[in-house]
Amino acid sequence: MTFIKTIFTFLITLLLATTTFGQEFKQKTKILLIGTIHFETPHLDVHELKTDDFLAPKRQKELEELTEILKRTNADKVMIEKPFNQQRQVDSLYNAYSQNRYKLTVSEREQIGFRLAKKLNLKHINCVDKFYGMKHDSLVSVTAKEKNQLYLFSELGTTAKSLMQEIDGIVKQNSITEILRYINKNELLQKNLSLYLKYYAKIGAGENYIGAEAVSDWYLRNLAIYSNVITQINSKDKYVILIFGQGHIPILKHLLQNNDDFEVVDVNSALK
Repeated sequence: MTFIKTIFTFLITLLLATTTFGQEFKQKTKILLIGTIHFETPHLDVHELKTDDFLAPKRQKELEELTEILKRTNADKVMIEKPFNQQRQVDSLYNAYSQNRYKLTVSEREQIGFRLAKKLNLKHINCVDKFYGMKHDSLVSVTAKEKNQLYLFSELGTTAKSLMQEIDGIVKQNSITEILRYINKNELLQKNLSLYLKYYAKIGAGENYIGAEAVSDWYLRNLAIYSNVITQINSKDKYVILIFGQGHIPILKHLLQNNDDFEVVDVNSALK
Protein backbone atom coordinates (compact mmCIF):
# COMPACT_ATOMS: atom_id res chain seq x y z
CA MET A 1 0.00 0.00 0.00
CA THR A 2 2.87 2.32 0.89
CA PHE A 3 4.54 1.50 -2.45
CA ILE A 4 1.36 2.34 -4.39
CA LYS A 5 1.02 5.60 -2.43
CA THR A 6 4.63 6.47 -3.23
CA ILE A 7 4.10 5.80 -6.95
CA PHE A 8 0.92 7.91 -6.91
CA THR A 9 2.74 10.80 -5.21
CA PHE A 10 5.55 10.53 -7.78
CA LEU A 11 3.13 10.64 -10.70
CA ILE A 12 1.32 13.69 -9.29
CA THR A 13 4.66 15.45 -8.74
CA LEU A 14 5.76 14.57 -12.28
CA LEU A 15 2.47 15.84 -13.70
CA LEU A 16 2.77 19.15 -11.85
CA ALA A 17 6.40 19.54 -12.90
CA THR A 18 5.53 18.81 -16.54
CA THR A 19 2.64 21.27 -16.45
CA THR A 20 4.82 23.97 -14.88
CA PHE A 21 7.58 23.32 -17.41
CA GLY A 22 5.06 23.64 -20.26
CA GLN A 23 3.72 26.90 -18.89
CA GLU A 24 7.19 28.40 -18.42
CA PHE A 25 8.26 27.59 -21.98
CA LYS A 26 4.99 28.17 -23.78
CA GLN A 27 5.74 30.12 -26.94
CA LYS A 28 4.20 33.57 -26.94
CA THR A 29 2.95 35.06 -30.18
CA LYS A 30 4.82 38.24 -31.01
CA ILE A 31 2.46 41.00 -32.08
CA LEU A 32 3.52 44.26 -33.69
CA LEU A 33 0.97 47.07 -33.30
CA ILE A 34 1.48 49.74 -35.95
CA GLY A 35 -0.54 52.88 -35.34
CA THR A 36 -1.08 54.82 -38.56
CA ILE A 37 -2.62 58.00 -39.83
CA HIS A 38 -5.50 57.50 -42.26
CA PHE A 39 -4.10 58.05 -45.74
CA GLU A 40 -7.46 58.77 -47.35
CA THR A 41 -8.73 61.16 -44.65
CA PRO A 42 -12.15 59.50 -44.27
CA HIS A 43 -13.64 62.40 -42.28
CA LEU A 44 -14.98 60.12 -39.57
CA ASP A 45 -13.13 61.71 -36.65
CA VAL A 46 -13.86 65.08 -35.09
CA HIS A 47 -10.15 65.83 -34.92
CA GLU A 48 -8.27 64.38 -37.87
CA LEU A 49 -5.19 64.99 -39.95
CA LYS A 50 -5.44 66.42 -43.46
CA THR A 51 -3.08 64.08 -45.27
CA ASP A 52 -0.98 64.49 -48.40
CA ASP A 53 -1.01 62.40 -51.58
CA PHE A 54 0.06 58.86 -50.70
CA LEU A 55 -0.33 57.77 -54.31
CA ALA A 56 2.46 60.12 -55.40
CA PRO A 57 5.65 58.37 -56.65
CA LYS A 58 7.69 59.55 -53.63
CA ARG A 59 5.19 58.08 -51.15
CA GLN A 60 4.81 54.89 -53.19
CA LYS A 61 8.58 54.38 -53.01
CA GLU A 62 8.45 54.93 -49.25
CA LEU A 63 5.65 52.38 -48.92
CA GLU A 64 7.78 49.85 -50.78
CA GLU A 65 10.66 50.56 -48.40
CA LEU A 66 8.41 50.26 -45.35
CA THR A 67 6.88 46.96 -46.39
CA GLU A 68 10.29 45.55 -47.30
CA ILE A 69 11.39 46.28 -43.72
CA LEU A 70 8.25 44.67 -42.29
CA LYS A 71 8.66 41.67 -44.58
CA ARG A 72 11.73 40.71 -42.54
CA THR A 73 9.46 39.75 -39.65
CA ASN A 74 8.14 36.77 -41.65
CA ALA A 75 4.78 37.48 -40.03
CA ASP A 76 2.17 34.72 -40.12
CA LYS A 77 -0.78 37.14 -40.23
CA VAL A 78 -1.51 40.74 -41.16
CA MET A 79 -4.58 42.32 -39.52
CA ILE A 80 -6.23 45.52 -40.70
CA GLU A 81 -8.87 48.08 -39.70
CA LYS A 82 -11.73 46.63 -41.68
CA PRO A 83 -14.95 45.31 -40.09
CA PHE A 84 -14.99 41.62 -39.26
CA ASN A 85 -18.23 41.22 -41.22
CA GLN A 86 -16.55 42.50 -44.40
CA GLN A 87 -14.04 39.65 -44.49
CA ARG A 88 -15.51 38.09 -47.63
CA GLN A 89 -15.32 41.35 -49.61
CA VAL A 90 -11.76 41.98 -48.44
CA ASP A 91 -10.77 38.41 -49.34
CA SER A 92 -12.05 39.01 -52.85
CA LEU A 93 -10.10 42.26 -53.26
CA TYR A 94 -6.93 40.83 -51.77
CA ASN A 95 -7.09 37.75 -53.96
CA ALA A 96 -7.48 39.96 -57.03
CA TYR A 97 -4.53 42.10 -55.90
CA SER A 98 -2.41 39.00 -55.30
CA GLN A 99 -3.08 38.04 -58.92
CA ASN A 100 -2.28 41.56 -60.18
CA ARG A 101 -5.92 42.17 -61.11
CA TYR A 102 -6.64 44.98 -58.64
CA LYS A 103 -5.11 48.42 -58.17
CA LEU A 104 -4.75 49.50 -54.56
CA THR A 105 -6.83 52.43 -53.30
CA VAL A 106 -5.18 55.15 -51.23
CA SER A 107 -6.28 53.58 -47.92
CA GLU A 108 -3.45 52.55 -45.59
CA ARG A 109 -5.32 49.27 -45.09
CA GLU A 110 -4.43 48.43 -48.67
CA GLN A 111 -1.29 50.48 -49.24
CA ILE A 112 0.41 48.94 -46.20
CA GLY A 113 -1.77 45.93 -45.33
CA PHE A 114 -2.39 44.38 -48.76
CA ARG A 115 1.09 45.28 -50.01
CA LEU A 116 2.78 43.69 -47.00
CA ALA A 117 0.60 40.56 -46.99
CA LYS A 118 1.44 39.95 -50.64
CA LYS A 119 5.18 40.31 -49.96
CA LEU A 120 4.77 37.76 -47.16
CA ASN A 121 2.96 35.39 -49.55
CA LEU A 122 -0.07 35.26 -47.25
CA LYS A 123 -3.22 33.69 -48.65
CA HIS A 124 -5.46 35.78 -46.43
CA ILE A 125 -5.58 39.12 -44.65
CA ASN A 126 -7.51 39.40 -41.38
CA CYS A 127 -10.31 41.92 -40.76
CA VAL A 128 -10.65 42.66 -37.05
CA ASP A 129 -12.51 45.96 -36.69
CA LYS A 130 -15.91 46.38 -35.04
CA PHE A 131 -17.55 49.78 -35.31
CA TYR A 132 -19.51 51.11 -32.35
CA GLY A 133 -20.81 54.65 -32.74
CA MET A 134 -20.13 57.17 -29.99
CA LYS A 135 -23.81 57.03 -29.05
CA HIS A 136 -23.46 59.23 -25.97
CA ASP A 137 -21.86 62.20 -27.77
CA SER A 138 -25.03 64.28 -28.10
CA LEU A 139 -25.86 63.79 -24.42
CA VAL A 140 -22.30 64.75 -23.51
CA SER A 141 -22.81 68.17 -25.14
CA VAL A 142 -26.12 68.72 -23.36
CA THR A 143 -24.69 67.75 -19.97
CA ALA A 144 -21.59 69.89 -20.46
CA LYS A 145 -23.82 72.90 -21.13
CA GLU A 146 -26.06 72.19 -18.13
CA LYS A 147 -23.12 71.73 -15.76
CA ASN A 148 -21.10 74.69 -17.09
CA GLN A 149 -18.43 72.31 -18.39
CA LEU A 150 -18.20 73.58 -21.96
CA TYR A 151 -14.71 74.80 -21.11
CA LEU A 152 -13.65 71.12 -21.23
CA PHE A 153 -14.59 70.99 -24.92
CA SER A 154 -12.55 74.12 -25.52
CA GLU A 155 -9.52 72.66 -23.74
CA LEU A 156 -9.94 69.33 -25.57
CA GLY A 157 -10.14 71.13 -28.92
CA THR A 158 -7.01 73.15 -28.21
CA THR A 159 -5.08 70.04 -27.16
CA ALA A 160 -6.32 68.02 -30.15
CA LYS A 161 -5.46 70.82 -32.58
CA SER A 162 -1.96 71.06 -31.14
CA LEU A 163 -1.53 67.28 -31.47
CA MET A 164 -2.72 67.32 -35.08
CA GLN A 165 -0.37 70.19 -35.93
CA GLU A 166 2.54 68.30 -34.37
CA ILE A 167 1.79 65.18 -36.40
CA ASP A 168 1.14 67.25 -39.55
CA GLY A 169 4.62 68.71 -39.26
CA ILE A 170 6.10 65.24 -38.95
CA VAL A 171 4.13 63.99 -41.97
CA LYS A 172 5.27 66.86 -44.18
CA GLN A 173 8.95 66.48 -43.35
CA ASN A 174 9.50 62.73 -43.05
CA SER A 175 9.22 59.40 -44.82
CA ILE A 176 6.34 57.04 -43.99
CA THR A 177 8.64 54.79 -41.95
CA GLU A 178 9.86 57.78 -39.93
CA ILE A 179 6.26 59.00 -39.46
CA LEU A 180 5.23 55.62 -38.03
CA ARG A 181 8.22 55.56 -35.70
CA TYR A 182 7.24 58.97 -34.38
CA ILE A 183 3.51 58.55 -33.90
CA ASN A 184 3.98 55.20 -32.15
CA LYS A 185 6.14 56.66 -29.41
CA ASN A 186 4.58 56.17 -25.97
CA GLU A 187 4.36 59.93 -25.48
CA LEU A 188 2.21 60.40 -28.59
CA LEU A 189 0.03 57.38 -27.80
CA GLN A 190 -0.63 58.75 -24.31
CA LYS A 191 -1.48 62.20 -25.67
CA ASN A 192 -4.14 60.68 -27.92
CA LEU A 193 -5.73 58.60 -25.17
CA SER A 194 -5.69 61.54 -22.77
CA LEU A 195 -8.21 63.36 -24.98
CA TYR A 196 -10.77 60.88 -23.62
CA LEU A 197 -9.43 60.35 -20.11
CA LYS A 198 -8.48 63.91 -19.23
CA TYR A 199 -11.53 65.73 -20.60
CA TYR A 200 -14.49 63.54 -21.56
CA ALA A 201 -14.50 61.49 -18.36
CA LYS A 202 -15.13 64.61 -16.21
CA ILE A 203 -18.41 65.54 -17.88
CA GLY A 204 -21.42 64.67 -15.74
CA ALA A 205 -19.30 63.13 -12.99
CA GLY A 206 -21.24 62.86 -9.73
CA GLU A 207 -24.60 62.88 -11.51
CA ASN A 208 -25.22 61.02 -14.78
CA TYR A 209 -21.58 60.09 -15.65
CA ILE A 210 -22.34 60.62 -19.31
CA GLY A 211 -18.73 61.53 -20.03
CA ALA A 212 -17.54 58.25 -18.55
CA GLU A 213 -20.17 56.43 -20.61
CA ALA A 214 -18.91 58.15 -23.75
CA VAL A 215 -15.38 57.00 -22.93
CA SER A 216 -16.77 53.50 -22.40
CA ASP A 217 -18.07 53.56 -26.00
CA TRP A 218 -14.51 54.01 -27.20
CA TYR A 219 -13.22 51.29 -24.89
CA LEU A 220 -16.01 48.94 -25.98
CA ARG A 221 -15.01 49.27 -29.62
CA ASN A 222 -11.39 48.55 -28.80
CA LEU A 223 -12.31 45.60 -26.58
CA ALA A 224 -14.33 44.17 -29.48
CA ILE A 225 -11.33 44.67 -31.80
CA TYR A 226 -9.12 42.96 -29.23
CA SER A 227 -11.55 40.04 -29.08
CA ASN A 228 -11.42 39.70 -32.86
CA VAL A 229 -7.62 39.82 -32.79
CA ILE A 230 -7.08 37.12 -30.18
CA THR A 231 -9.68 34.76 -31.64
CA GLN A 232 -8.01 34.89 -35.06
CA ILE A 233 -4.58 33.98 -33.71
CA ASN A 234 -3.71 30.35 -33.07
CA SER A 235 -0.85 28.57 -31.32
CA LYS A 236 1.05 28.13 -34.61
CA ASP A 237 1.26 31.90 -35.21
CA LYS A 238 4.69 33.13 -34.18
CA TYR A 239 4.37 36.72 -35.39
CA VAL A 240 1.36 38.91 -36.17
CA ILE A 241 1.23 42.49 -37.48
CA LEU A 242 -1.76 44.70 -36.68
CA ILE A 243 -2.20 47.90 -38.73
CA PHE A 244 -4.69 50.32 -37.19
CA GLY A 245 -5.47 53.99 -36.65
CA GLN A 246 -3.04 55.41 -34.09
CA GLY A 247 -5.82 56.36 -31.67
CA HIS A 248 -6.68 52.69 -31.09
CA ILE A 249 -3.17 51.58 -30.22
CA PRO A 250 -2.89 52.71 -26.55
CA ILE A 251 -5.88 50.61 -25.49
CA LEU A 252 -5.07 47.62 -27.71
CA LYS A 253 -1.47 47.70 -26.47
CA HIS A 254 -2.60 47.69 -22.84
CA LEU A 255 -4.98 44.77 -23.44
CA LEU A 256 -2.42 42.64 -25.29
CA GLN A 257 0.38 43.38 -22.82
CA ASN A 258 -1.83 41.96 -20.10
CA ASN A 259 -2.54 38.73 -21.97
CA ASP A 260 0.34 36.33 -21.35
CA ASP A 261 -0.21 34.62 -24.70
CA PHE A 262 1.41 37.62 -26.39
CA GLU A 263 4.63 39.57 -26.55
CA VAL A 264 4.06 43.11 -27.84
CA VAL A 265 6.89 44.14 -30.16
CA ASP A 266 8.26 47.68 -30.00
CA VAL A 267 7.60 49.53 -33.27
CA ASN A 268 10.93 51.34 -33.31
CA SER A 269 12.85 48.09 -32.94
CA ALA A 270 10.88 46.54 -35.81
CA LEU A 271 11.37 49.54 -38.12
CA LYS A 272 15.15 49.86 -37.81
